Amino acid sequence: MPELKNERAIAEQFLKEMLKADDTCNYELFVKHYEEKDLVDFSPERFEHDIKHMQARNGRNVGYEYFGALQGYRDDDHDGCFRFVWKGIYEKREALIVIGIHRKNDTWYINESAVR
Repeated sequence: MPELKNERAIAEQFLKEMLKADDTCNYELFVKHYEEKDLVDFSPERFEHDIKHMQARNGRNVGYEYFGALQGYRDDDHDGCFRFVWKGIYEKREALIVIGIHRKNDTWYINESAVR
């Protein structure tokens, strides 16, 4: 897979914003780069619930290390998807952080964000 430097930089910027949103419980910042269609059933209340449980399990994020890009990623709802993986370092444990992005009409969007 090519180096994907530009795509990785975009995904990492989105990751930084989302980690800040997690720390500050800022729903608007968290969903800033999602398409509306990807936010169905993801309300501010669900976000707050998810953050509360994630922080209870993991503690706060204290850093991350880049692992790489996942190959062979297909998403039937989005064209040209890329997925990037970081090791998230939290107060209580380490976890994998996955950020999926795609470009539509020259704008980049998030289509996946997960802490596992």
